[in-house]
Amino acid sequence: MKTWRRKKVVLFDIDGTLLDTHGHGREAFIRGLAKLTGERDELEYIAFAGNTDRNVLDQVMARRGLKFDESEIEQVFRHVAEELRGLLAKHPAREINGARRLLSALAESGAQLGLVTGNIRDCAFLKLGSVGLADFFSFGGFGDHHADRAEIARAALGEMKQMGVVAELDEVCLVGDTPYDVQAGVALGIPVLGVATGRHDVGILREAGAALAVADYGDVPGLLGWLGHG
Repeated sequence: MKTWRRKKVVLFDIDGTLLDTHGHGREAFIRGLAKLTGERDELEYIAFAGNTDRNVLDQVMARRGLKFDESEIEQVFRHVAEELRGLLAKHPAREINGARRLLSALAESGAQLGLVTGNIRDCAFLKLGSVGLADFFSFGGFGDHHADRAEIARAALGEMKQMGVVAELDEVCLVGDTPYDVQAGVALGIPVLGVATGRHDVGILREAGAALAVADYGDVPGLLGWLGHG
């Protein structure tokens, strides 16, 4: 593994990267949307993997000829979070093997851990909280207001600076399981660790521009070394 400059900040995607929610995100969105529109839409025309909640809603509005104002969008997202809370209470998310070990080791080594996720903030922490991972993260970029994942990553960097964390872009790493995660990092000049723990294989992540692509978190010491925390 090529050694890079020590990463002071490591940003993580959630779904497929840290945990598997058994499709609860899609179901919560379907139910939350139905509370506002009065009808259930199975959203079969939407690909959720690597998508963002704001973009999903934009796609729904475009497909169905709907136009929600900001207050209605906030209502939908509140309903989605409420539905997700209930679904997770019955069937908690499943951690991706090795993810907690990597998070713990990075935190112990002094890395600042943040999120870059298409989930709205409330849903992000509900998912993480269901498996006891929420406390690792104190900042991030979320899908409440940005449809584009690169803009979500930019928002995470903004929150990082507001917290007083100083890091150059080559001292930041983004970890994700989809080519969309990789493309977001590349767009901002952030090296990306691609983990094929979701639906996309190592080759796809490498082609998208991942600085390193691995099958899973099986070699945590090696990953720590690559991140400069060995």
